[in-house]
Amino acid sequence: MSHAYYKEIWLVARDDLEKLLQLDKRLQGQTRKRNAKQCLDELLPLYLKYRNLVKRLIVCHDQMVQTQKRDLIKRVLDCAVGRMLEYKRELVNWTYYDYEWPDDFMNLFKYTPDDVEITVSAMGKDIIEQRKERFQTLMEDAFKSKLFKVVTIKVVVEEEPTELEEVQEELTIRGRRRKPKEDILTKIPSILIETPEQIAAREAQERMHNTILMIQCHERARMGRRVGAEVQRMYNYTKNVEVGMIVPKKLHKSIYINAAKTIQRAWRRYVAHKKMKKRIYRTEKLLGMTIPSRKCNQVFLKEKQNFQDKLTVMPTFAEKIVKATNTEKTRVTFFPLTLIIINRCNCVTDELVVRKLFKIRGPGLMEDITDEIREWFILWYDEVGHFHAYPAEELGGSVLIATGEYITPQEYLARRGQPEAEMKTDKKAKKKREIPLIRETMAFNLLTDANQDFLNYWSFRDFSHDEQSKVYHDLIKDKLCYELQLEMRRAVDELMRLELQKLNRALQRDFKADQKTLEVPKEGKKRRGKRKKKKRDPLADVGSEDIFKELVRADIIKSYPETCVNDWIGDRSYQNYEADREFRDYTYRMGEVKQTVMNYCVLPLSSREIHQVAPLTRAVCICGHPRHGKSFLANAICSEVGALLIDMTPSGLVDKYTGRRNERSLINKIAKVAREFAPSVIFIDNGEKTWGKKLSAEDKLMKPKRFARHFPKLVKSIKRGDQILFLTTSSEPYKATTPFIRIHDKFIMIPLTDYNTLYMFYKDLLMKYHAVDRNIDVSSLAKMSVGIPLEFIKNVVDNVLNLRRRIKLKFKPLHESEIMEELLNYVQPKAKTLADFTKFENRTPMGRRRVRYLAAEKLARERALKAQ
Repeated sequence: MSHAYYKEIWLVARDDLEKLLQLDKRLQGQTRKRNAKQCLDELLPLYLKYRNLVKRLIVCHDQMVQTQKRDLIKRVLDCAVGRMLEYKRELVNWTYYDYEWPDDFMNLFKYTPDDVEITVSAMGKDIIEQRKERFQTLMEDAFKSKLFKVVTIKVVVEEEPTELEEVQEELTIRGRRRKPKEDILTKIPSILIETPEQIAAREAQERMHNTILMIQCHERARMGRRVGAEVQRMYNYTKNVEVGMIVPKKLHKSIYINAAKTIQRAWRRYVAHKKMKKRIYRTEKLLGMTIPSRKCNQVFLKEKQNFQDKLTVMPTFAEKIVKATNTEKTRVTFFPLTLIIINRCNCVTDELVVRKLFKIRGPGLMEDITDEIREWFILWYDEVGHFHAYPAEELGGSVLIATGEYITPQEYLARRGQPEAEMKTDKKAKKKREIPLIRETMAFNLLTDANQDFLNYWSFRDFSHDEQSKVYHDLIKDKLCYELQLEMRRAVDELMRLELQKLNRALQRDFKADQKTLEVPKEGKKRRGKRKKKKRDPLADVGSEDIFKELVRADIIKSYPETCVNDWIGDRSYQNYEADREFRDYTYRMGEVKQTVMNYCVLPLSSREIHQVAPLTRAVCICGHPRHGKSFLANAICSEVGALLIDMTPSGLVDKYTGRRNERSLINKIAKVAREFAPSVIFIDNGEKTWGKKLSAEDKLMKPKRFARHFPKLVKSIKRGDQILFLTTSSEPYKATTPFIRIHDKFIMIPLTDYNTLYMFYKDLLMKYHAVDRNIDVSSLAKMSVGIPLEFIKNVVDNVLNLRRRIKLKFKPLHESEIMEELLNYVQPKAKTLADFTKFENRTPMGRRRVRYLAAEKLARERALKAQ
């Protein structure tokens, strides 16, 4: 698609963002109500609008080439994702459920499920590709260095004895008779000598060739014998007719005519039926009523190629922006004084340029900032009679004065005139009364700032003739001037603090002369907590790349197959909205699992900014029956964000890093590498064994509980912005102990396969075979296969439709019973296992709250019925 199309999407999305911010601000002013349904009716519409906005912003960010505009879209996207996840948290806190079915609001906004479904991460595709290439090179270097050491040792060992042998042969030949000539075979270079594997392959190829020749010879002989027998039979027949031994029976002409008519009638009926069938198929194909066996991918391939071309253009344009920034720096702005002090060893001419620029730009800015702060001093002295404390450097210094975020004289006088008891009671009353429906958070403030930056710097520009290679130098200049102003403010703040101290001393002397006391307001600083001793980092001297290569050789850092969350096969539940209104039992389906994985695993890891502002999710467990797609989801999470996979599965750590000191060292290495190469996923397969109650004899040999005592500390050390996820999968979570539940923040339960999902899966699986009937009864297959995993079904279909069976499909159509017979071999999970899964889901923190919420809701309903 054209660049203008994505610009239009961005501008429309930006307008929707402005309206959405106004609705969000209005919602923050509303107080929380006791009725959960009323709160959900207020929160759900904005949540759906944020989802739709994020989906469009992801498309704009991936397709935009202009770096300056792309950076702005990225800022808006990160803040929008963080705000959307905050709304999701509020919805979960009200319903105690990770799923929602807002069909009424979807109909109101005319949204389809695809409009609010996010299936791609918020990280740029170019960044993901760069990360994967970097990890691939590091892994190759790790194995190359190891192989190089082994090869060098082998070469040294093999070369030394050959030189000694040559010297000994020369010494012995001098005093002895010349030996006879060696055999020619001994002089053949070692390169031409075949290895046993090569000899076996050559002999197998010769045997195959001889076998083919023998089969061809026998087949030609058989055909020759058959043709000869037929010729002999015709010869004998004609000879017997001539001799008179066979008298041919003469039929009437009408019999021949009737026979010809019968043949013609059957043939014409067959041809007409075939033409009608082709005509119906062609009509259905034009109307899109048939499923073709082969889909044309030309459009998708062209779009993919266009996107790859954009990915190649993006780095060149980014370099262009960097060059423009550097030239603007040298022309307009200055370098900070700290850099001048650090770079004393650099060229003298550079320092002279810096000093000249500092002399030109610095004094004017410093005078303006100084006048602004002195006006603030005079304002406080006229209104209050003394000066207020200077803003602390940690809070921003005089930036708070310039932006109006610091306390004003009127607010100070109002607070001083009100008694402390009344202030405390007012604060308590406000806390009790006014609890907002949703709070104003950092994500909302950053989103508002990003929108304001668009209005200030981008709203007046004409995008109709905007080329992708255009560079906006005024934005670069404004950014550099902003950095210059901040640097100047730091220098001015130090001087003005000294001036304020002198003014306060003079004011105290005047008050003392008038026999009055003056308490000088002190600068507000952060409370000092107990000083904790900084722990010495044992890996401070070790490079992160060296640790990375060590973990690669230990098979702890692994590569994973490229998969997408969008490839997850599953359909949503379309009756849960009505079931909830009619107070019937309902549950989630496999299609809803996709969005839960995106909300808790993929989107928070997409960027450091999102991880900082979004609700923190440290550990997630994906639970489900065997072969239900847990490993697929784990690989998809890593693939979507290009994460580093650190596999801590007990089966892969057997006889590795044994001993408490080595175990602690491994955990430290993993923590360091995960932070350095973030986003990272620390993965454990079959996590119930690490915290298991009872282990089998085979599991005990692996010692799965070795690292269990280290994992809680590792999970607690994950902070906002680290981009680390502790991910586990479990097929039998009910066999684990309570610490297994405590260490995880979220549990994603994969349900059994349902009819809708199986119907879609069978259609996609069978319709790729051209000779399979398009009207095959897929519905009965789906009904029979409820609860059977998709992987088992795929293996069954592959076994039934083998090469021999596919050859016969044209004259022996596939019947449903052939697949059904194979499906009967699947052993369904026992009722006790299903009950154990349900009990475990109710044991989780979210499950317990959900059970209590449903019980209270049921009790309130029964009371209302009794009252009626």
